Formats: sequence, C-alpha cells, structure tokens
Amino acid sequence: MGVRAVTVARATLHNPADIRRRDLHLGDTVTVYKAGDIIPRVQAAVVALRPAGATEVPLPEACPHCGGEIDKTQERWRCAQGAACALPALIEYAAGREMLDIDGLGRTYVKALVDAGDVTDVADLFTLSLEQLTTASGSAKRAAKLAEQIEAAKSRPLSRVVCALGILGTGRSISRRIARHFATMDAVRAADALDMQAVDGIGPEKAPVIVEQIAALAAVIDKLAAAGVNMNEPQEESAAQGSGPLAGKVVVVTGKMTGALEGQGRDAINALIEKAGGRAGSGVSARTTILVSAPSASGKPSSKAVKAAELGVEVLTPEAFAELVADYLI
Repeated sequence: MGVRAVTVARATLHNPADIRRRDLHLGDTVTVYKAGDIIPRVQAAVVALRPAGATEVPLPEACPHCGGEIDKTQERWRCAQGAACALPALIEYAAGREMLDIDGLGRTYVKALVDAGDVTDVADLFTLSLEQLTTASGSAKRAAKLAEQIEAAKSRPLSRVVCALGILGTGRSISRRIARHFATMDAVRAADALDMQAVDGIGPEKAPVIVEQIAALAAVIDKLAAAGVNMNEPQEESAAQGSGPLAGKVVVVTGKMTGALEGQGRDAINALIEKAGGRAGSGVSARTTILVSAPSASGKPSSKAVKAAELGVEVLTPEAFAELVADYLI
C-alpha cells in the first residue's frame, strides 16, 4: 500500500516542560508525530539542521493575550485571570447556537456589554435589564427581542449550560456526556475526580482538571441558578444512554451530509448519535463501529473511508444512517 502525503499546518507542543524536554530552538527543523486523525505533535528537533546561533524557544513571562500574570501551577500554563482574560470571546461562545442559543447576541453587542461592565461572566446575561440591552444594541426593539431570547435560554438543557461555562477539556460531546451521566448540576458539582472518570471519554488526566474548574465556577453557577436557569438534564435526553439502535457503538462521521441529514452541522450529528445510544468518535480506529461517509464529488474515497475498509468497519451513506436512526430525527 502506498504512503499518503499529509500537509501539517499546526502541531501541538502542549506545555513549557515539553518545549524544554525536546530542546527546541527558534528556527529548528522538527519531526512531527501524527497517528491517524490524532492532532499532530512536535516530536523532536533535528539538531543537525539547527541554524548557527539558534536560541531556545522563549517562554512567556506574561499572558500573551492580556499581559497579566501566568498561572504556572499546572503543566499547561494558563492566564491567572482564567476566563476573564478572553471574556468577550467566552460570552459570545456561550451565547452561540450550539450552547445557550441566544439569537441576535453577536460580537458587537457582547463587546458593548462587557466594555460597559454589565457582563462579567455568563450568568450576568440573565440579569440584564432592558435599559442595558438597549444601550448595548442601540435600539429598544432589538433589546426587547434579545430579552426574549435570553429568557428562552433559561430553559436550555443542562448539557448546554455546562458547555456554556467554557470548561477546558470539554465541548458539546463531553458536556452532553457529563449532563446525561449526572443528570443534575448538584450531582455534577458533588462529583470528585473518580466520579468524573466514570463519564465516557474522560480519563484520569482530564477528570481532576474538570472537577477543579467546576469548583472554581461555583459563584457563576450559583448566579445562574438564582437567575432561574435550568440545572437539570431532561429525562428523555438521558434515556437513550445504553439503548437505541446505536447502543454500544462508536460512530464517526465524515463529509457533507445529504438526504434527511442535509444542512446539519457536526455538533447536531454528534448529538443525534448520542441520543440514539451511541458514542460519537473523531477518527477511525479499531474501536469504530460505523463510519457515516458521504461520497466525495471526485468519487475518490476519503482517508477515513480507506481506513474503515482496512479495518473492516461498516460504512453507511448519510441516507442509510438516517434510516437507522429515523426514530431519533427531529
């Protein structure tokens, strides 16, 4: 079998200890490790190709984003301000369609609210007055619509609230798994690292970090609850876990969806997979059960389809997959 060429635009270094351990210098030529669809990482410097007079990669003395102090207590350095360092981006993310889905609350209005000091965390969104929203949006009519959207956001399921908190190491999939596993925010907050490891996809390295961040967000979570934001995962959302047509199966999706799934984004498809009892995967491996693969315009199979064929993984078209999970389609 021939070797497929891959162009790597970015690769991870993880942390300052890694940079020093790998003896990396500015201008180095490096080797990169990439297995399947795993994010590539810098492996080592090719010392023989190092430019004369090359200096070590400098480590930051302040947060590159805000210029504040750096928290060096963990292997991966972080801004000591935490989420406040990039507050507008975090609020915009939280208000997004896949999170709290506050339609109309875009970058411009978020920046205005943050600059005015009206929003210091995601919970402040739920205590905004019409006057504050009018000032931020420049229109009483727009403010009224935003107020309606914010009120509607209070009823979003727990999984979206967890995701909106911006906890490192979590996204839509992990947030859904956390919410479905614990069912209530009280149970999430009471979980220790060992409890968190019981959630599918959370290992011993990630679990304590998630637990620590949830504890650090206690005041924000309290404010959300006090504002009337839902803190439970609906029973019907968690009932599919362990049952359904995809029970016990790992499903990977690639390509643009067609048929009944046309227009649905990756997060929506992953949610559908988990709702039908399965687990959404990112790359094809020996653990993959089904690959949902849309034919390419060129007719050539994707790299994931090629690997699925090598591993004997079942490959379904979007149409066939939609039939399989028809009872769970909205």
